[in-house]
Amino acid sequence: MRDWTPADIEALRRWIVPPEQGVHKWQLFDGPFYARWTAEGANGWCDGLLRRAHDGDWPAVREHLAVVDSATGRFVGQVSWYWEERPTEESADGTALLPWRRLGLAIYDPSDWSAGYGTEALALWTDYLFRTADGDRLDYATWSGNAGMCRIGAKLGFTEEARFRKARKVRGELYDAVVYGVLREEWEARRAG
Repeated sequence: MRDWTPADIEALRRWIVPPEQGVHKWQLFDGPFYARWTAEGANGWCDGLLRRAHDGDWPAVREHLAVVDSATGRFVGQVSWYWEERPTEESADGTALLPWRRLGLAIYDPSDWSAGYGTEALALWTDYLFRTADGDRLDYATWSGNAGMCRIGAKLGFTEEARFRKARKVRGELYDAVVYGVLREEWEARRAG
């Protein structure tokens, strides 16, 4: 994983700008029930990344990084960390919503699937976030039709914390929505062992 380079951003642009016909294969598995980027939105996102890369304007704790092949430097995908629940101010009785962020991972080229990139990237990303951020848990959401993301959770010792049966309709079929999570102490114990 690394901060975005201009070459990574242009590779990302090729994967997220909608093709003229149909969709990219990765889009059939990565949240196919959500709205897709428009060309304008995807290009705007990439242009913003280019400005940040040029200025070196990255937050202290990164919110997303490029995933690259360590031997060649070739762009493979990205990891992200986004708000599920934004922090709130504590009330007089000491209650508050905890800030809660969710992990994201996308490996774009189907020829890179099942090659270990996703497992290694999510392990490195989890290490990084537990080292640099103060949260006590990390999780990610997927669906039962994305077998690769379900396998990654099991491989890395994430617990299946929730399964919402028949909650996602994809191409006319019903699938389960699934959430995998890990606590800081579980991750540290597993990494130490």
